[in-house]
Amino acid sequence: MNAKTTALGLCCLAVVLGGCNDKKRPAKPDIGSQIERMGRAGVNTAVTAPFAPLEVHDRLQDEYNQDSNDIQWVGLFSPEFQGYIFRLKGGSDKDGFPMVQGVLANARVSLLLKRGAVNFNKFRGRSGERRRKSVRGCIIASDIACLNAVIVKSGDKPIEGVTDVSNPRRLGPKRASKIRKVFGIGKDEDVRRYKIRRTVKGKNGKKDRVKSAHVQRLVTKKTKANRVRKLKARRETVNASAEARRAFLHELGKERMAHRQRKNAATHRAAVAQKK
Repeated sequence: MNAKTTALGLCCLAVVLGGCNDKKRPAKPDIGSQIERMGRAGVNTAVTAPFAPLEVHDRLQDEYNQDSNDIQWVGLFSPEFQGYIFRLKGGSDKDGFPMVQGVLANARVSLLLKRGAVNFNKFRGRSGERRRKSVRGCIIASDIACLNAVIVKSGDKPIEGVTDVSNPRRLGPKRASKIRKVFGIGKDEDVRRYKIRRTVKGKNGKKDRVKSAHVQRLVTKKTKANRVRKLKARRETVNASAEARRAFLHELGKERMAHRQRKNAATHRAAVAQKK
């Protein structure tokens, strides 16, 4: 991956300060003093997939009391990242509580959160329920154990395993419309000919086989015929129901007319009998 591609794309970068995974956590450094700490940076990208651990030296004095949503951090970690521009996207403290943008505090606070918010999963609780949860403010301090950032601009030296490699996509699009968009084909062409296929090596002496995804939302002649058949069956059902309703109303009218005639005849016979 060249520098231009990385500058346009956003490469995820997570920096874990040394000692945050140990059982015995080191004491918090004095903010007022100039402290130099050995850290470990894990760099990965959503596009290229590999993960590269790095050993970095950083001075924490300049990072304290900074907002995690600062637009640009130049030369954030060490001289080997000279020229890189990072954008911080959040992080977590030593106890794992996530930093929340908009909470202007350099400590942990307890907020009333709704479902789907940070640190409150949407599948928990009932509809409309709110719970009081502890979250970390977005101001960076000495208790921060992990920082998440993205590379906005690449520097002079590439980062090994991140900006110097470019792995192709293992899987292609599955939806028919997206396959047409990628290859620029029309609706009349068969998209099944453009499926991304990959070869899987056989194990235990078996032959290699080719795999491909099943095309989703594919409209074929058979699909159109099924639609026409279903519409025709629905139309026939509606027509048959209407015909049955008309026949029922016709028979009901005849029965009511016969009932009125019988009633009138009985009334007339009773009136004649009284006159006699």
